[in-house]
Amino acid sequence: MQSDKITIEEIKRTAKPHNLGGKRTIVEGKRFILSIVGGCQGLYGDFIDDFEVAIIDKKTNEFVTKLFEPEATDDVMGYVNADKVVEIANYLMII
Repeated sequence: MQSDKITIEEIKRTAKPHNLGGKRTIVEGKRFILSIVGGCQGLYGDFIDDFEVAIIDKKTNEFVTKLFEPEATDDVMGYVNADKVVEIANYLMII
């Protein structure tokens, strides 16, 4: 990511193919990695209006999504709207 503030347009523009199909963008902060995926069956988002996101601790390589979203029932959050994805991405860049 190149700009000071991450935008949904930048997330979409920098996406790479996901190994299941669809698309994937990785946002790397100091302590955490944000994986943003969607766009095919089996992923919880269309990568247009909603996305599947996961937060991973860089030191342990473990999912820590539930630490940031206690109501999450899995290691990933599905069907997250674009505004929330941008909020999470920008927050992870500053902590």
